[in-house]
Amino acid sequence: MNKMTKIIRTLNHIFGFLAIAAFIYAFIVLIRLQPKMVAFEPLSALESALLTGVGFGLLIVLAFFLLSLLQVIRFIKHSDKLRFFPILLVISGVLSLLFVFSDVALLTDISKQFNEGWAQPEWAMVFPMLAFQFVIALLYLFLHVSGYFSKMQVDSVVRDVNIFLIVQYVGLISGGMGLAMGGLGFVYQSGWSLPVHTILSSLTIIFPYALAVLYWIITKLREKDRVWWDEKQMQDIGKSALVTLLINTILMLVLFIFTIQDLAGVVRMLWLPLYLFLTVFMFSLGNLYFSRRG
Repeated sequence: MNKMTKIIRTLNHIFGFLAIAAFIYAFIVLIRLQPKMVAFEPLSALESALLTGVGFGLLIVLAFFLLSLLQVIRFIKHSDKLRFFPILLVISGVLSLLFVFSDVALLTDISKQFNEGWAQPEWAMVFPMLAFQFVIALLYLFLHVSGYFSKMQVDSVVRDVNIFLIVQYVGLISGGMGLAMGGLGFVYQSGWSLPVHTILSSLTIIFPYALAVLYWIITKLREKDRVWWDEKQMQDIGKSALVTLLINTILMLVLFIFTIQDLAGVVRMLWLPLYLFLTVFMFSLGNLYFSRRG
């Protein structure tokens, strides 16, 4: 076990226990404060401080999921082949990571609505999302403590395609969630905000994909006899790019035709995110599909 692996493992243990404690703290505080906030009862200075503490706890959770995903990817890099369970860990980890940003957004909305005396329907989403993240955090912590990620199957991989495929899985998740976000814009047009819902949400959703691509680039740059893609990957990338171009062109044309009477409406805030996330989604899906064919 090299020095970097030991450092990451130690950090995961520390942040893992802190994250579990942060979740327990968040559940206790939110369960206690929800009835008062729904009933618009004033919060004491201590209760407001406790609610702020939930936000700081989510920063610890964010760090833990980032470190855990790094550990999973390092594990996959040294696996002889890409198996289902590590893929499931990546998918659940990316979702949990994105949900941390959603937690912050939901709690911020709840706080604003409480101060304005408005209803707080976001409570219905907060607890299920936190429960999902809590379960995934427990799973990750168990794997860290049990030494699961220390069981490298091969010492090194000369031409590793596992990281390339993981990037595609992350792209599939980010692209799909970005498209779902864009779809919500057409449903809730009146309340859609360009800075918050389009720009900030898009940057948040694309964040895991950008990290995965960056890690893949760094991995390739560290190779002594670097080859970015083998012949099979080159063919798959070419096919995926062609399919992505065709589908994007058709769907963006359909979007233009159906919104031609309202191009100054919400579509002006959504066409670029829809195009970008559709590109990421289709390109990732194409690479995963073609990689399994021969």
